[in-house]
Amino acid sequence: MLKSLLKLYAMVVVAAALALIGVNKSFVWMFHDTLTHGEREVRKGYAFVLQEYLDHADRTDPASRDAAIARLNKNAWETFDIIDADTVPDFSAQQRRDLAEHKLVLMTNGKDYYLPLRDGTVLHAHSEDMDYLGIQLIAYSLIAIAALLPLLLWVWMHWRDLRVLEDAARGFGAGKLATRANLRKRSNVYALARQFDEMAERIQGSIQHQREMMNGISHELKTPIARLEFGIALLQSPESEAQRNVRLDALRRDVRELDELVSELLALSRLEQGATHLVLMRVALGEWLDSVVASVANDVADRQLTLAVHADAAPAHHVCDPRLLARALLNLIRNAARYASNTITIRAEAGPAGALRLTVEDDGPGIPEPDRARVFEPFLRLDASRDRHTGGFGLGLAIVRRIALVHGGEVRLDAATAGGARFAVLLPAMEIPPL
Repeated sequence: MLKSLLKLYAMVVVAAALALIGVNKSFVWMFHDTLTHGEREVRKGYAFVLQEYLDHADRTDPASRDAAIARLNKNAWETFDIIDADTVPDFSAQQRRDLAEHKLVLMTNGKDYYLPLRDGTVLHAHSEDMDYLGIQLIAYSLIAIAALLPLLLWVWMHWRDLRVLEDAARGFGAGKLATRANLRKRSNVYALARQFDEMAERIQGSIQHQREMMNGISHELKTPIARLEFGIALLQSPESEAQRNVRLDALRRDVRELDELVSELLALSRLEQGATHLVLMRVALGEWLDSVVASVANDVADRQLTLAVHADAAPAHHVCDPRLLARALLNLIRNAARYASNTITIRAEAGPAGALRLTVEDDGPGIPEPDRARVFEPFLRLDASRDRHTGGFGLGLAIVRRIALVHGGEVRLDAATAGGARFAVLLPAMEIPPL
């Protein structure tokens, strides 16, 4: 940090020195007219005294004029001499006009000026810079110190906040996932600290999610594996052919259950990692909805439930991935079928700005409001009315949420009119990308 401070301070000092040199060298030239006018006004009295003094000398006697100039040079810091204006090559046309009009002429070097006298001659004055080196060193030292103090404060504030951010990064890297920088909004690195905190929040959530997923997977795999082990052990005991066939059928169901669980896990993993690419198509919603409902109609009928479909307010077409969206809708219908008492209602409606809203609601026990945000977590079981005995692995709603997200939409849960659960999937308007 000290090295950075010295570099910054050196750059500030060099820039300030160059600025001072530039001002001293260029401003007289850039603002020559303004400075000349100011010098004329300031030196009016001085020029009047000079003219009066030289007018007392005998104009016809060169020796008298020279003696007056000599006395003037002896008692003044400047050196004076009488010149012929026509012999000065550095005069511009404007300066010669000023001399003709009896005006003081200041040269761009700031050291020479020319004063027209009443007799038509021109008095040339040349001055050297006063030696104020000691005073200048003190002044520039004070300026350097004044520049250093705010730099020290500024760098210290950065260093303090960066140390906090560094400690937070070190702690987070050491496994303390709850570590946050938590800098004040007035901090100069607040935006960077906020990005770090948001990144840490996402990483912590992702790791926590992965842990919960692993715990859920382990829990879900234990039951069918235990049943398989138990069934295999039973097969080894002597029993009739009919009992053996029953055992084999049970084992096959357990294997299918394992296969279904693995398939669901793979689907959810692909969706969460973004590995599933959307195959966008312009879908005729009426035909698509009829095909999805038809594929699940028999299962709903076997449960002695009524399936009501309302698509009058739906748009004629919508751009989406019909395969993924069909899976989301089927998951919602099957979820509703597990808990509905009599009726499952499906609605397709046009949303704002060309969006599509799909709604599935049941007349079952419903979900308490505090738990509605958690039902989309994998393997979540809220209570006995919605546990594994009703079927499924607790992954269907998580998959629905991810499908909605990859479409740029969202899924919401609230209470249905009949008291059950109502899931609404809102999908924004999309366009098919060009080939």
